[in-house]
Amino acid sequence: MNQQITKGGLKQSFSVLIGYLKKYRRETLALSFLGVVSAVGNGAVPFIAGRFFDSIISPETNAIFGIVLPLYAILLALWAIIQIATYLVDWQINIRSENFSNAVWVDYWSKGVAHLLELPMAFHKAKKIGEVGEKINRASFALETIIGRIVIDLAPQFLSIAIALGIGFYINPMLALALIVGITIYTAILIRSVAPIAAIQREYHTHLFRAFGNSYDMVGNALAIKQATAEEFEAKRMTTLLKGPVLSLWSKMNKIWSNLTLGQRIIILGTQLIIFVASIYFINQGKMTIGGLLAFNAYATMVFGPFVVVGRNWQTIQNGVIQLEEAEGILREPEEKYHPSGAAENTKIQGNIAFKNVSFYYDKKTPVLHGINFEVKAGEIVALVGESGVGKSTLIDLISGYHFPKEGQVLIDGQPIEILDLLSLRSQIGVVPQEVVLFNDTILHNIRYGSFSATEEAAKTAAREAHAYDFIEKFPDKWQQTVGERGVKLSVGQKQRVAIARAILRNPKILILDEPTSALDAGSEKIITESLERLMRGKTTFIIAHRLSTVRKAHKILVFKDGKIVESGQHEELLKIASGEYRRLYELQIGLHN
Repeated sequence: MNQQITKGGLKQSFSVLIGYLKKYRRETLALSFLGVVSAVGNGAVPFIAGRFFDSIISPETNAIFGIVLPLYAILLALWAIIQIATYLVDWQINIRSENFSNAVWVDYWSKGVAHLLELPMAFHKAKKIGEVGEKINRASFALETIIGRIVIDLAPQFLSIAIALGIGFYINPMLALALIVGITIYTAILIRSVAPIAAIQREYHTHLFRAFGNSYDMVGNALAIKQATAEEFEAKRMTTLLKGPVLSLWSKMNKIWSNLTLGQRIIILGTQLIIFVASIYFINQGKMTIGGLLAFNAYATMVFGPFVVVGRNWQTIQNGVIQLEEAEGILREPEEKYHPSGAAENTKIQGNIAFKNVSFYYDKKTPVLHGINFEVKAGEIVALVGESGVGKSTLIDLISGYHFPKEGQVLIDGQPIEILDLLSLRSQIGVVPQEVVLFNDTILHNIRYGSFSATEEAAKTAAREAHAYDFIEKFPDKWQQTVGERGVKLSVGQKQRVAIARAILRNPKILILDEPTSALDAGSEKIITESLERLMRGKTTFIIAHRLSTVRKAHKILVFKDGKIVESGQHEELLKIASGEYRRLYELQIGLHN
C-alpha cells in the first residue's frame, strides 16, 4: 500500500471539502464576505499605526469639517474605528464558522452512519464494526477541523498576506523581497519534511483503528470477560496495543514536527533579523521612517503568521486527508439495492418459497450450500436440521435477501428474489432468534421494532399474546423500563418473549424461528411454545432446529449435511431410514449413541 498522501486521496478530500462548501453555499458566501472585510481591516491597521508614529515625530495637522486637528489624533481615531469594526467582524466570523463546522461534522457523521446501515450484511460480517465506526467518527471531526479552523479561519489571512505584501512593496521593495525569500525557504522546508510523516501517520491510524475495534469488542463482551476473569488480561492487551505501535509512532511523528518547528522558527528569526539590520541602513539613508519600519514589521508578522499556523496544523491537515480517504473508501462501498429496477414497492407476498438448484459460497473453494432444491407452500412449517456449520443459517439469509445465490434461483411466489423490493420483502418476514438482540431503550420501543407504525395499545396486545405483559407490568417503570445494553437487565426467557411480541406485532407472512426455546427452563419453554404456536398459524415458517423434539409438527423436515440436503420428509418418515442422518442425530440426542 502507498503510505504517502496520494494525489487521489488529496483530490478526494478536496472534492468532499468543496461539496460541503457548495452545500452550505449561503454560509460560505457570508463567511467569505466577512473574511474580505476582516482582511482589508487587518491589512490597513499596520499602515495607519506606522503613519501615526511618524506623525508624532513630525507633527502635521489636517482639517475635518472645518476643525483643525493633529494628524496623529485623526489617525488614532481611524485606527480605533477600524480595529473595533474588525473585532466585530472577526467575532461574527468566529460564531458563524463554529456553527458551520459543527453542522458539517453532524452532517458527515450522520451520513456515514446512515450509509453503514445501508451496506449489505456481507460487509458487516467481514469488518470490525467498532473500527469502521471510529473511521467515520474521526473523519467527521477531521472535516470539521479542516473547514472550521483551517479553511475558514485561514482563508481571510491569505488575503491579508496579499495586502501585506502589496503595502510592504510600497514601503520598501527590498525588504519585501527579503520577506518573500524567507517565506519561500520556510515553505520548501515544510513541504520536504511532511512527505515522510504521511507514511508514519497512515501506519499510526491503522494501529489506532485496530485498537478502537478491539476496545469496542471488549466493552461489548464485558460479561464474557468477567466470566473468564480476564479483566487484567484484556486491560494489558489494550495497553500493549496503545503503548506499543500507537505511542511509538506518535512519538516519532512528534519528534519530526518538533524539529520542523524549531527549523521554521530559526528561519522566521533570521528573516526578521535581516529586515531589522537592513532597516537601520534604509532609515539612516532617509529611505524609510521609524513608522515605516514598525508598519513593515507588523506586515512581516502578518505574512508569516498564516504560514506558521499552516505549519503547526499541517499534521492536522495530513491526518484529516488520511482519515477522509479511509472514510470515503467506506462511503464508496456499494449500498444494498433495496429497489431493483422494475420492482414493485409494497408488494404483498403469499409466502410460497422455492429453491431451484441453489449454490452459495463466500469463497469458491469452500461452498456453503450446493445444489439445494425444495418447495414450500404458503402456510407450511419447514424444519432445517443438521449439525452446526452445514448451511442452515445461510439458507435463511438467502430467503431474506441478505445474500443472493451464486448459482440457481430463490423464488418468492414464483419471482426471483433478485427482482423483489427488499424493504417490502423484509417487512413481511418476522424473526425470533435464539440470541435476542435488544436496544438499550425502553421495552415498548423494543417491541415496536416489529412495526413502528403500531400504536402503544397494539404493542401491549402483542405483549399479552407473547406472555410478556405480566412481567413488564411488574417493572418499576413498566413499559418505559430500559432493558440495558443488549437487554442485559432481562432474563433469557423475558428477552425471548419480547422478541415474540415484536414478531406478533409485525404479523409477517414468513416466520423464521432460530430454536428460540433451546436455552430456556421447562416453565419458560412451555409458555413460549404456546406463544409460538399461535404466532405460526397461517404463516410460512422456517425452524432452525437444534433439538429435534421441536420439529415433530413440521410439514417438512430438510436434513443438511456438508451444505447439501441429504434427506427430506416428516419426522416419522425420516426415523424409518435405518442409516439416515436424521435418525442418527435423533438417537444421539436421546442417548442411544455415545
